[in-house]
Amino acid sequence: MPLITLVPTSQTFTADSRESVLAAALRAGLNLPHSCKGGHCASCRARVLAGSVEYPGPKPVGLTDEEAREGYALLCQARALTDLRVETREVRPAPEVEIKSLPCRIERMERVAEDVMAVFLRLPAVEDLHFRPGQYLDVMLSEGRRRSFSIASAPADGRFIELHVRRASRSGFTAQLFESLRAGSLLRIEGPLGQFWLRNESPRPALMVGGGTGYAPLRAMLRQLIAAGDRRAVTLYWGASSVGGLYEHEWLVQLERERPGFSYRPVVSAPPAEAPGWVGRRGFVHEAVLAEVADLGAWDVYASGPPAMVESIRSHFVASGLPREQLFFDSFDYAPDTLARLAAGGAGPG
Repeated sequence: MPLITLVPTSQTFTADSRESVLAAALRAGLNLPHSCKGGHCASCRARVLAGSVEYPGPKPVGLTDEEAREGYALLCQARALTDLRVETREVRPAPEVEIKSLPCRIERMERVAEDVMAVFLRLPAVEDLHFRPGQYLDVMLSEGRRRSFSIASAPADGRFIELHVRRASRSGFTAQLFESLRAGSLLRIEGPLGQFWLRNESPRPALMVGGGTGYAPLRAMLRQLIAAGDRRAVTLYWGASSVGGLYEHEWLVQLERERPGFSYRPVVSAPPAEAPGWVGRRGFVHEAVLAEVADLGAWDVYASGPPAMVESIRSHFVASGLPREQLFFDSFDYAPDTLARLAAGGAGPG
């Protein structure tokens, strides 16, 4: 099996020809930067200094032609053909965060939109899950499959872990949540995962951009700021395809009235005929930001949502003056096994 060496840490691990470099690293206990695991968000981008890789299909959409020519690869998709030397870093969790694998039970479920379920998980009484608002967890399924969901609650919200799950199929795990799973059902989770969280040390205000259930991690950040009495300036743009997709609209409107420094700017992409009562912003959420925010460089931008939205933000916001180091993002995508099934023309995602 090819040997992969990380630079500059000199850590090594081996990779099977059937698995991605990222999967091999995670199997070896090395938490390399990543997010969507689907080749869209580019969080796992790294430079291959020596050796060669291939992809199971076309070049991932999250990697530009220029980046590929410069030797970069997306480790969540790249498979090692030879021994590799890869310039990247291991991401260690914050000192107060420990990744755990835990059983949990569904405490209750609330349908907050036509296709979105709020799921509240109860952990064992003897266990705690310390996380940073913005991180996600994986629900462990059979045959090594997993589904990733951002945590929508803040640590200050109490013991229950809240997830916002959009139904993605007629079968599979998300369909089970809507049709067969009930309060008391047992699940196993792993987390917290990811590097998407609010940078408290920054002097700049936060500009949050969420698409659909990409609102969930931003909600967790916002709720933690409220609980801590943190009065920093925050502007939230939340985009949805329909008015009903803005499932916490009333709470956010009220919060804008009550919390100085907080601005809420909802955006609906449905045409007027499909949302006749909506008098607010229309179109794509990232385009609303570009139209209304004059100086993006004055903000830290936290973006969370579908890969297409995040890709547009990475491209257009930087081109409009946002320094790359002031952009933090979390891209929602189908799990790797679902992407493979869709590519093969199989059933929808779970």
